[in-house]
Amino acid sequence: MSERYSHIIQALGQSTFDKIQTCKILVVGAGGIGCELLKNLVLTGFKNIDIIDLDTIDISNLNRQFLFRKQHIGMSKAKIAKESVMKYNEQVNITAHHGDVKSSEFGSEFFKQFDLVMNALDNISARRHVNRLCLSVDVPMIESGTAGYLGQVSVIRKGKTECFECQPIAVPKQFAVCTIRTNPSAPIHCIVWAKMLFGKLFGPKDDDGGGDSSSLTDLDNNIIHGTEELGNIKRDEQLLIEKEKGFKRWVFHKIFHTDIETLIHMPDLWKDKQPPTSLKLDEILSSKEVSQAEEEGDQLIFKLPDQKQWTFKENVEVFLDCLEKLKQQFDQSNSKPMTWDKDDELALSFVCSASNIRSKIFGIPMKSRFDVKSMAGNIIPAIATTNAVIGGLIVMEAIKVVDGRFDQCLSTYLYQLPSGKRLLMPTQLEPQNPKCFVCNRSFIICRLNTEKTTISQFIDHVLKKSLAVNEPILTVGNDIIYEGGDQDLSKEEIEQRSKIEKKTLATHRLTNDTSLVVEDYNQDFQITITIQHTTDFDEDTKKLKKQQQKEKDQKEGKTTTIEKEEDDKFFEIIGKTSQTTTTTTTTTTTTESDNNSNNNKNNNNNNDVEEDDGFMFIEDQPSSTTTSSATPSISKKRKEIDTNESEDLDSSKKLKSNLQD
Repeated sequence: MSERYSHIIQALGQSTFDKIQTCKILVVGAGGIGCELLKNLVLTGFKNIDIIDLDTIDISNLNRQFLFRKQHIGMSKAKIAKESVMKYNEQVNITAHHGDVKSSEFGSEFFKQFDLVMNALDNISARRHVNRLCLSVDVPMIESGTAGYLGQVSVIRKGKTECFECQPIAVPKQFAVCTIRTNPSAPIHCIVWAKMLFGKLFGPKDDDGGGDSSSLTDLDNNIIHGTEELGNIKRDEQLLIEKEKGFKRWVFHKIFHTDIETLIHMPDLWKDKQPPTSLKLDEILSSKEVSQAEEEGDQLIFKLPDQKQWTFKENVEVFLDCLEKLKQQFDQSNSKPMTWDKDDELALSFVCSASNIRSKIFGIPMKSRFDVKSMAGNIIPAIATTNAVIGGLIVMEAIKVVDGRFDQCLSTYLYQLPSGKRLLMPTQLEPQNPKCFVCNRSFIICRLNTEKTTISQFIDHVLKKSLAVNEPILTVGNDIIYEGGDQDLSKEEIEQRSKIEKKTLATHRLTNDTSLVVEDYNQDFQITITIQHTTDFDEDTKKLKKQQQKEKDQKEGKTTTIEKEEDDKFFEIIGKTSQTTTTTTTTTTTTESDNNSNNNKNNNNNNDVEEDDGFMFIEDQPSSTTTSSATPSISKKRKEIDTNESEDLDSSKKLKSNLQD
């Protein structure tokens, strides 16, 4: 053993190495960062390691999660990671847990046994949970995350540094239906529209991929302008002719000609911008375009196929081909609904071509297939080398923690471009935020209509989604009025609880100025919420406010924009760290982002991001809720990175808010 680790002993000293050998480590997450981290741990001499991961191995993991091979697809990440990493060092003691870190079996008693916890997670809900457990049992934690070429590592210690929830996280922006349907101004609007079109054509009945059922098109409706009541209807008679020629020509003409002509006949939309241009299929197919290859010549040789941008005509041809093939698949499956998947080549090409055609119509830049996949799947492309760098930095901080040199621990940020000739920027750990309701157990206020909000809505949206409480127990005075979790409840008690959930807050003692204590034993978490009754979020009040805002904007010559999340908002939390907005590829309904319902087809809670290589936290909560991010928010500027855009950073403080693991 001494020969195997002689270089480490020489570098760190025998005393430090002995601590490394005897300490017990928990690694939460065995994905992109997790694979690199586990490899580094066993090669450094850490012998006692537990791994937790709920996910199973997907084919999309194989390009960077090097502990997995093709034959492992569908198997537990934690268990295969253990088998693979032990080939580096058979003398290590590794226990693999294929399960959800939020389950009761991994509670505070489980966490107490470890000297250090390392987070390599890809979703906010689990990060919050681990953060709270580590605080409750006073176990230090190392947080990490990557976002493409960006990365971050930081150490969290109870009472000495800010915790994971001390700083705000960027909330993903949701696009209003009207923007997507009638007035797109950016490629992402067209991409979201194309995904909705896929759902409308091939998804479940009355589904449009995430928007409401009226947000797209009725294929048989050929009315361009006017109404029957006024007798001034203008119809597109060509639509019926195209329908006779086949499905693909019918759909193309409807969505790219008839619907566009309808928009053109809405002059108020185009007072300050160029109106869209409707298309005629035969004219496009008979035209000749200069391809990107002809334009760029040898420069294109260095681009991968998916990074090459199709010409407009190529987009049209691809769209028609995809439309025909998807229709065949749909018919052959007896109209079995399809679900859009970024890894389905045909479905991806459909969305890419459809979005680019729509972009062309509205004068918006077209995107390559690679770009569309990244945006449509809400993906920040995972960079294997970024994971490797971050995996190494985690172990460097772990050595300091295990050796008791906590005063030397740092937060380190990895940049895409050099900052002061450095790609790595270490900074001092930030102190805890005195306003953090997690590590300071403070009070918060929740404003909502107690006469209309049900117990179920309060629990699902305020407690679970906003405050990340998993199994809440609600107490008013000395009386327990609600108990979450099913483990210790009888069938009758569960049925009784279901009845309680349907009641409004006011009918269940939660009226104005009520002091409500919320506990989650699984997280060892408690908070006191003061309930305040308000009608500010009632429909009539919101309509009045919108009208007042519209009138004000008209006077100032501004365009009024009402975001979907403001329409849906029915409560406000005061006393928490406020949040900012990050633009992501979410549609008009709740994203998959945190939401406590993030399981994808592999049960991996990853918000449909590029699997589990961290990237800055993206969450779709109502206005002011608990902070969270893929990195232990070390700075108030953590919110400044948009997860969909690269940014030339000149300050370590700018990196902190967008990395997720």
